[in-house]
Order: sequence, then C-alpha cells, then structure tokens
Amino acid sequence: MSTTPSRPGFWHFTREFLRDPRAIGAVFPSSPYLARKMAALVPEGEGLVLELGPGLGPVTRALLERGIAPADLVLVERSPRMVAHLRQRFPGVEVIEGDAARLGDYLHQRGPARAIVSSLPLRSMPSSLVHQILDQFPAIGRAGTVFIQFTYHSRSSCQAIIPQVFVHDGRHFIWRNLPPARVDRFSLRHPDA
Repeated sequence: MSTTPSRPGFWHFTREFLRDPRAIGAVFPSSPYLARKMAALVPEGEGLVLELGPGLGPVTRALLERGIAPADLVLVERSPRMVAHLRQRFPGVEVIEGDAARLGDYLHQRGPARAIVSSLPLRSMPSSLVHQILDQFPAIGRAGTVFIQFTYHSRSSCQAIIPQVFVHDGRHFIWRNLPPARVDRFSLRHPDA
C-alpha cells in the first residue's frame, strides 16, 4: 500500500489547506499507518461508526478494509470539495456535507454510535466550537461507545476538553506518520457509573 496520496487527492488536500489552514490542521494527509491504527481501535460488533473530518479518506479506507460495513459508516465533512471527492471515492458510504457542531441534527434517526473517529484539529479550533461538538457525544453514543482522536501533540491528549463521561483508555504513538502522531481512545461510561 502506498504511503503517499494520489496526485489529484494530494492537490485536493493542498488546496483546502491553503484555503483554510486552521480547518485542515495538518500540512500532510494522514498516513496509512495512522489510518490503520485509528481503524484498529474501533470495537468489533454492530452499530454506527461516525467519522468526523475525513478529508481525503485515508481513515475511511482503513475502516472499510478492517471490515466496517459501508452501511454502518457515516462521514461528516464540511468542505464541499472534499465531500465531492469522498462521494466519488466511496460510493457506498453516507457522506454528510455539514458541520460536526450539528451532529445531533444529522444522526437523530440513526441509532447510537459504537465509535466516533475524529481527525478534527481540535487543538486549533475555537474552544467554544470544540465544546459544542464534544458535548453532543454522550447523546449520540451509548455505554461503551469509543471516541478516537489523533493529535500531533505527543505529550498530551485532548483529555482536558473531553466530557467527563468519557474515560481515557489508551494512547498510541505513530512514529511513521509525517509528522509523528498520537492517537488516544476514550470510552463512554454508563451514565450511572
């Protein structure tokens, strides 16, 4: 498997980065190593897998290769150009053109998510927007739902901003990504725990 995106895909990524660097949050697309690690942290079983900020789809591809059914996968992407690219590349997957701050509006009839996989640049987004996104997670999840987030900040996770109903249950370092990345996994506790 190639470690670099195709030229047309890389051009899409570069164009979106130049248009709005804070929204993209990375200079390079995620590597297959990072994508596969994030996909591997999704629990087995049935239920919705929600991907936030899929970009060009490296994590989407890894999720599908891992065996997540296309009907169980929902992507939420804000960039219309990225949405068009994703719909063409993954025709069997639902791609929602929208803002992660409105997840409840998009998913109210889909049932709880077993996993929320995020490539959103939470550290570079306004804190009010981050809280608006994260505060929806308990309502769209269930006990045991996992939230998987990567960051380029190797020394700390996003734990300080994650709702307290989520428990940090693992971190992984992906040294072969450019730049090296950290992946953290959080699990939603039962509300009475």
